[in-house]
Amino acid sequence: MNEYEEIRKAIDIYLMERFKYRRSIVYLTHNKVISTRNISRVELYLRVQRVGYIFPPDCLIIARISFRKERAGNGTHLARFLSEIAVKYGFRYIGIESVNEKSKAFAEKSGFYSIDGSNYAVSVEDLTTYFQDKI
Repeated sequence: MNEYEEIRKAIDIYLMERFKYRRSIVYLTHNKVISTRNISRVELYLRVQRVGYIFPPDCLIIARISFRKERAGNGTHLARFLSEIAVKYGFRYIGIESVNEKSKAFAEKSGFYSIDGSNYAVSVEDLTTYFQDKI
């Protein structure tokens, strides 16, 4: 099993447990994007990027995220989980692509910095420190 498939599997298990799904809901596309199937409680589109472009190299990029229940801590919980995945697989950054008002507020509150006003990133080290300070 390659690194991308391992990450996909870990995210699948996490989402199945967190949102009480009985069957797999996450798949890996041909261009190494981790995505959820068309379901109602959570939607996730995560790009795994080792080479820098707009985002820094070694970055897990949340390209799309949506939860049916908002303001329930799901975004924070997912960001904490992704920081653990990032550490395990040697990623140094987590990014949020094309923020809207809600994701921008989350990003700024959680220590992400603006790359260009629309995209945000944070080092895994800084995000981990942020979560440790919240305990």
